[in-house]
Amino acid sequence: MKINNRYILRLNGLVKFLWIIILLGACQNEDRYGIQQDGPVLVKLSVSATDAGTASGSGTGTDAQITSIYILQFNADGESYGTLRYVAEGKKNTGGTYTATLLQSANSNDNYKLVILANLPDYGFLYGLYGKSYAEVQQACLSTATDAPLVFDDTHPYPMFGVVNGGASVQVQEGTAYTGNTELIRAVARVDIGIGTKKTNVDGTVSWTNTGTGKQPFVMTEVQVWKAGQKYTYMPALANYHWTTTTTGGITSNKIVIDNPSTASGTTSTKTYDTSYITNGTYCAEKIYLPEADLQWGNVYDGQHSNRLAIIVGGYYNNSPDMSYYRVDFTNDNFGEKMNILRNHVYQFTIKSVAAAGYATAELAYKSMPKNLGFDAIIEPWTTGQVASVPSISGYFLTYQGFNGEVIDWSYAAGSSQKIPKKKSYWGTNIYLSFDYNDFYKEGNSFYSPNILGGQNGILYATVADAFDNEGTFPNLMVSGDDMVDESGSESVQWKTGTTLTAFDLCRNLEENGYNDWRLPRLSELAFIYVNQGSLEKMRGFTPLSGTYWCGSEYLEGTTDELRKKSGSAWAVDFNTNPGYALHYKKTEKLKIRCVRQRSNDK
Repeated sequence: MKINNRYILRLNGLVKFLWIIILLGACQNEDRYGIQQDGPVLVKLSVSATDAGTASGSGTGTDAQITSIYILQFNADGESYGTLRYVAEGKKNTGGTYTATLLQSANSNDNYKLVILANLPDYGFLYGLYGKSYAEVQQACLSTATDAPLVFDDTHPYPMFGVVNGGASVQVQEGTAYTGNTELIRAVARVDIGIGTKKTNVDGTVSWTNTGTGKQPFVMTEVQVWKAGQKYTYMPALANYHWTTTTTGGITSNKIVIDNPSTASGTTSTKTYDTSYITNGTYCAEKIYLPEADLQWGNVYDGQHSNRLAIIVGGYYNNSPDMSYYRVDFTNDNFGEKMNILRNHVYQFTIKSVAAAGYATAELAYKSMPKNLGFDAIIEPWTTGQVASVPSISGYFLTYQGFNGEVIDWSYAAGSSQKIPKKKSYWGTNIYLSFDYNDFYKEGNSFYSPNILGGQNGILYATVADAFDNEGTFPNLMVSGDDMVDESGSESVQWKTGTTLTAFDLCRNLEENGYNDWRLPRLSELAFIYVNQGSLEKMRGFTPLSGTYWCGSEYLEGTTDELRKKSGSAWAVDFNTNPGYALHYKKTEKLKIRCVRQRSNDK
């Protein structure tokens, strides 16, 4: 049974916002600064830590530091990234503002995407990336390799990333002002670990106390991170994040939400944090920084767990003169689900019980099954300003002909196949009749009509081709990691029970991974999941599909007017007996359900 996400997570650190304003260049020489097609124009950038109201570089903590900024000007192909066109350095002025020079849009069709990189130790390599795609630039933007602990302080601030205007394509023209805030996110994650009781201090820092009746007989003297990456990426891959937009007090903020890790290739190493990193033998906070890591594969303690990143805690149990070592994995404490390590997030482990001595060496603890130590784990965004609920597992995504969605050919019956179409912005052939699958929350009692109170469900389909003529898969589709079950615990449910739309309601009531806008997939989307299920299952955490699954698309049972308006049957896809076959069943039949959600606000 899917349940509500329980992780109400705190926020610590600072949010950094970048306000980009294109202003009229103050030109004293008209010949020098005359407006030219595709010529340079002066831009002004205002940077602040919004919760403190301070200019860049004038905040009191390392989290508030923005010491350098470069703008990467990408050509825009519609709302897609083209190649890198230009790189501009931001020159710092008084008051925390920056000025830079970008290429002016030649006409109304000449649009750009503006990527911001801040606090990089070196920017020179960027100028050699002209003409490269976003993916190629992202792969080239790597930190140097190190097997030593990462250190960030006032002189080495966190490398950060952001995109102007919520990632939307923009014009670069004199007098243009980009409204809204663009969040800059850190390129690394932070790990805190402590024994006993965690406390959030007035200044936002965290600490642990190991006293009182719950005191644990253990003194921490060492923390090791095994299989930690030696490099990290300055930019996330496009497929691994999405945008949310919020408006507070009339100010619009575009926030980047990291869905999956963007890992850097290369070797791993063990990073060691000795007593100089540990306070009072009790906790290590704001000292451990890690590159992103993919940990959602296999089982937590399977035969491959010695190849997975893990924390080893060392110290002295119950005043013993001998060191003890314990393994701590990145798992959700309530369900034991693995957590990926995502940039701009904080992972906090609270050791609540140390029942006996651990292993004699760190290596033995890493290679063996964990024992004698119990802990809670939470993940929280590395920001401040509001309380939010953050999922420990981000979910599984299919992108049409892109990341995890390359296959679109579907053999839906013996000797029959068809390409799965992408959802259009309009219904059928009427370009003026828009629709949204989230509104499909009724039976098809008539042909599609957007003015049916309470939603609609399209029309009835006699064949797969009929369905595909009207509907396609949503291009950025999030798939639930597991099958739905009803209140009795059964995985097989009716499409409709009496007058209740059972299958619809189960998905509509699902709250998973921090989202509550799940729905029943359309026939095209269920087919899209089927042909790309191998990509989903490679993420190793995704529960494989087996059996026959309902979709929301209804079957046309006959040719009479009455049957065209109302049907007792709906379409399904068989993932087991007749793999990939499109079938139709009476709505009273009991089949399985796998829910989906739209990845963006697009209709």
